[in-house]
Amino acid sequence: MARCLLITMSLMGFGSLLQSQQDTGSISESATSPITAVGSEKVQLSLDQAIRLALENNLDLEVQRIAEARALRDPLIAEAAFDPLFRTGFTWSKSSTTSTSIIEGAAVGDQSERDNRTYFLGLSGQMRFGTTWNLRLNGSRSSTSAISEFFSPLNYRGAYDLSLSQPLMQGFGHDITETSLRVALRNAESSRLVMRRAVETTVASVVSSYWDLVYTRQNVDVQQRALVEATELLGINQRRLEVGTGTELDVISAEANIETQKASIIDAVNQLRDIQDVLLDKVNAPEHRVGGASGPMFRDLEVIPTTSLDLPEFPVEMTQAVEFALVTRLELFQRDLDIANSQDQLLLSEDQLRPNLTLSGGWNQPGNDITFDGSWSNIGEDFTWNAGLNFEIPIGNRAARNRMLQSQDDLRRSQISREQAAHGIVLEVTRAVRELLSARQSVETTRAATRLRRKELDGETRRLEVGISTAYQVLQVQNSLLQSQVSELQSQVRLRKAIASYRNASGTILSGRGIELD
Repeated sequence: MARCLLITMSLMGFGSLLQSQQDTGSISESATSPITAVGSEKVQLSLDQAIRLALENNLDLEVQRIAEARALRDPLIAEAAFDPLFRTGFTWSKSSTTSTSIIEGAAVGDQSERDNRTYFLGLSGQMRFGTTWNLRLNGSRSSTSAISEFFSPLNYRGAYDLSLSQPLMQGFGHDITETSLRVALRNAESSRLVMRRAVETTVASVVSSYWDLVYTRQNVDVQQRALVEATELLGINQRRLEVGTGTELDVISAEANIETQKASIIDAVNQLRDIQDVLLDKVNAPEHRVGGASGPMFRDLEVIPTTSLDLPEFPVEMTQAVEFALVTRLELFQRDLDIANSQDQLLLSEDQLRPNLTLSGGWNQPGNDITFDGSWSNIGEDFTWNAGLNFEIPIGNRAARNRMLQSQDDLRRSQISREQAAHGIVLEVTRAVRELLSARQSVETTRAATRLRRKELDGETRRLEVGISTAYQVLQVQNSLLQSQVSELQSQVRLRKAIASYRNASGTILSGRGIELD
């Protein structure tokens, strides 16, 4: 029984018109091809734009910026240990006592009232060689209700007081007192390196996601072209069936292949949407979200990548790549800072093994009078000074010795950690170079395979039309061509991603993209 069909296809510029000899009909595009629209609003995005937006808006980078700013305050906090401390205070007390001697100015058994008021102003601090100092102005006013020829009922006292303490063994020198400051400075530098490495990692991740998006979009196109070719094969099989050279099974096989291709397109579009969301999340541009920066959902977008997938020449030599990475990778600089911190901690632990020998001294000039002004104006007539040595040593000193051993272990551990980081970088670069070379070869082989499969399909289709080949053979070649096209596209994206991975492994991804950080 003759079938009459007129099939009109319009997918990516490809069309095929199948006519019958008796009746005409049509199959709409919506019935032949599944919906491939990703979003209602198209947004063009280049790779450079995606990287720039990610550097401005990526939340992981924002968290790291906060951590860096926080670490930069630690040196200021550590250096504040040498800032002088201002102190002041005032005390007022009253008492009532029973006299036990006439010398106190009251008859034995009588009550006397006393009023005492003291105040002080002072500065104290620590110097970088371990010296601690304290300068005070002390004053007092005392009065009593008892009257005595030996004591004034009202008396003012004023005094300058200076005291110093200098460790001569344990705790001596700026190498010891500035340990916390040096550690804080290194930690701040380490945080800066962590921030820079986070930028490198983010750029590499955005580049990888961008090429994934390019792949998924072009994969949809490949699947659509395969659907067009499957529909053309269906038309050929229907015409062959009408003239008696084909079979019903050939038509059924072609129809089944069309449905398979439709399912592949649906899967490809779904994968495209997922990959697009991944890239948008990394870019995190406010204009891409509903409600701006605070919006949790993306707008109904279709991101169109505009950067070409053209494959650049990128020569790489293994030995040079490894040597360069061992000089540029930031992790090694971080490990060097960790080693320096461990060395400082060991220095501090060794200092704790020393005996505590301290030289101390002081100077005091008092003044006394029955008036406030007089108590300060006569300062200088009297003075007191003192000096002394204090020596301490713990018996056994087991705590200090074991802390020193722990510090030695920490130093060795940080040194081993640097060696591990260097080994890891060598492995990472080695694998990245191998992947790059392999991806480059894969591009060449898959491109050749696609070209040959296309020739094979053209020849097999002509053979089918003249009755030499079979519909099954054409179907098999079509599927082989589709797989070759997908493999070629995958190899091209793989090479692009391999270049980004190599640059990230070698520490050159920022310079390779022309990105400079302050």
